[in-house]
Amino acid sequence: MFKVSSKPIQATCLFFLTAAALFAQVTADANLTGVVKDPSGAVVPNATVKLESAQTAAVRETHSNDNGVYRFDLVSPGTYNVTISAPGFRTALSKGVVLAVGQTVSNDVTLQVGQQSETVTVESVAPLMNIEKTDVSTTITPREVDNLPLVGRDFANLAYLVPGVKIADSYDPTKNRYAILSVNGENGRNVNVTVNGVDNKDNTVGGPVMQFPLEAIQEFHISTQRFSAVNGRSEGAAINVITKSGTNNFHGSLFGYFRNDALDTDEQTPNGDGTSTPAHPAYSRQWFGGSVGGPLKKDKLFAFFAIERERENQDLVEDPKSYSELVLAKSAGLAA
Repeated sequence: MFKVSSKPIQATCLFFLTAAALFAQVTADANLTGVVKDPSGAVVPNATVKLESAQTAAVRETHSNDNGVYRFDLVSPGTYNVTISAPGFRTALSKGVVLAVGQTVSNDVTLQVGQQSETVTVESVAPLMNIEKTDVSTTITPREVDNLPLVGRDFANLAYLVPGVKIADSYDPTKNRYAILSVNGENGRNVNVTVNGVDNKDNTVGGPVMQFPLEAIQEFHISTQRFSAVNGRSEGAAINVITKSGTNNFHGSLFGYFRNDALDTDEQTPNGDGTSTPAHPAYSRQWFGGSVGGPLKKDKLFAFFAIERERENQDLVEDPKSYSELVLAKSAGLAA
């Protein structure tokens, strides 16, 4: 009798973020732009625009140009509040502006005449179409990442939700369990994968070289056509993954999937004479993990940690006599 045990462990490290963490790397960012106008439709130059993270309270500031246009580049994906003020106008506050990875969001504002100390609050609504970019892409939102079922809890399988993406054969049989993606008929090695802007591509077979706990994934973005050259290294597709981070509020999650051999049905082992003998080989699997994040110092320092573990035990029954007969038969065949 042989016992097989499998205990893979996946975990993320602690991520420490300061107020400067609004900046991100090239392929892990979002952009915000807009035009500031008055009630007559004329542009308002030199208006003060503040971008504040709803999670960490980090703030960036800019001003509208002579055409009334403002823009924030290299912004970490998340939810933000945008405050716009100018002399002679009421202050406008756009709450809940959602910036997803790889997107450029437009947030135009019309200022109302009045005292600058007065504030007009506008609830942000996501546009039906992104007119700032022309790439063919799909963004899997944090809610979808949490709720969609995934075989093996492999975050790369989220790509199968995108038209034109399917499973591809691996060039390395030792990595068949990894998500090798074929996009629009191409092979699996022309898909570039980055995590928080850092390269995570297996250059041998394609797909991600390092796995992450699903509890650590915040957003998943895949561009299959006409994506920007900043993604580089690929003519097939570009996958950008963003991990979760700590915020000013403590948050976390727990999950567990458990299977015990006491719940398994009996197997029927053939005896060779038309009869069978009930057998109950031991098999159990436990898959569990979780995450936790929060502030180490409010508005300044944050931490996040996630871990995932799979533990599997299985008994395989082998007949030593049958094995010996097989070895002798092979030896006789070689001698002949």
